[in-house]
Amino acid sequence: MIHSSQVGDYKFPGGGVNEGETHAQTLSREFQEESGMSVVRVGVKIGTIIEYDHPMEKDYDVFKMTSHYYRCEAEGGFGAQKLDRYEQELGFKPVWINTDHVIQLNKALLHSDKAPQWLRREIFILEYIRKTLLPYT
Repeated sequence: MIHSSQVGDYKFPGGGVNEGETHAQTLSREFQEESGMSVVRVGVKIGTIIEYDHPMEKDYDVFKMTSHYYRCEAEGGFGAQKLDRYEQELGFKPVWINTDHVIQLNKALLHSDKAPQWLRREIFILEYIRKTLLPYT
């Protein structure tokens, strides 16, 4: 997960698809940029979330974002990050964290005035992963 030291939330690495990139190429690039680790294999697709919102730009009627989630394998430890300015300002750092714990921490931020736009989406997909993909304890 990527932890924001400024906000306190946790999110999956990710970002926009560059022209000509496949989802696997985008995932590998974003994972490398945000965690410094290399993706060895992009596996099965976990799911897709489509979000609609009011646009920030006045020339648009609606904002639509589609997020794709894949199971993947990575190698090596956390390395040098290549963060965008806003990611640097949010203090993005890669971490390994227990799924149940990260869900609890993210939910605690839901009603905070600092809660990022992506928080509900990340909680939703984390709960889905916990319920359907992770072994029961």
